[in-house]
Amino acid sequence: MSTRLALSRAYPYGVPAFAAALAEPEFHRVKLDVDGSGRIDVVAFERAGRRVRVVLRQPVPPGQVPAVVERLLSGVLVIERTEEWTLGPERCEGRARVSVPNTPISADGTMSVVGEDAGSRLAVDLDITAAVPLLGGGIERSVVTGIRGLTGREHDRISRWLADEERAG
Repeated sequence: MSTRLALSRAYPYGVPAFAAALAEPEFHRVKLDVDGSGRIDVVAFERAGRRVRVVLRQPVPPGQVPAVVERLLSGVLVIERTEEWTLGPERCEGRARVSVPNTPISADGTMSVVGEDAGSRLAVDLDITAAVPLLGGGIERSVVTGIRGLTGREHDRISRWLADEERAG
């Protein structure tokens, strides 16, 4: 069983601006560094033509881990996130895979950036799985709640990056 999380956010910047950002390894690190700690690592970054693949490692600070998940841990919670994007001037399409090493928690899904009248819309659709008998559904809901709490700060970081690039350009 899994729990679905679908989110979308509008941005006042076009798809070409998003595509340029997605082609930069630093963008991926910055967008996830919601607590400003600088502890996000870009483990791998590959760009071949219109395709981008990035692997990120993100430790989650104590206190930000749902209690039901914290009980499964024997140390710091680390999230490994792989994003694969196909970039275009009118649409960017991506896949995301997330794993939490040494836990039965994972996520898999799609991402897209599409043009809208006043800019673009980033959409994320994930299936979150916690393969724990009897407790899996509760863990999944806790993870979804945690992700929803972080998306506002991630949105702010993406907006700042795109605004800074527009000013620089």
